[in-house]
Amino acid sequence: MSKKHLILVTELSSRVLEILQRSGGKALEENILEELRKRGIEVTLSSLRSVLMKLEIHDKIRVISLDEERKLVELTTKT
Repeated sequence: MSKKHLILVTELSSRVLEILQRSGGKALEENILEELRKRGIEVTLSSLRSVLMKLEIHDKIRVISLDEERKLVELTTKT
């Protein structure tokens, strides 16, 4: 993993956590993606899911599948 990629992942992780905090601790995955794009951060769904998986592994969030397409992302800690 390149240093530039690591910085982008770290930045994206902190933006995702910030969006979740501002939305009361939970948001749909598609809403997070939309919010990142509104802030000028071009990210693919695949990249977002990779960051969400890392955050989930570190016990910062929990991802709940509502159906085949929709996923709810919740903060597990008050960061």
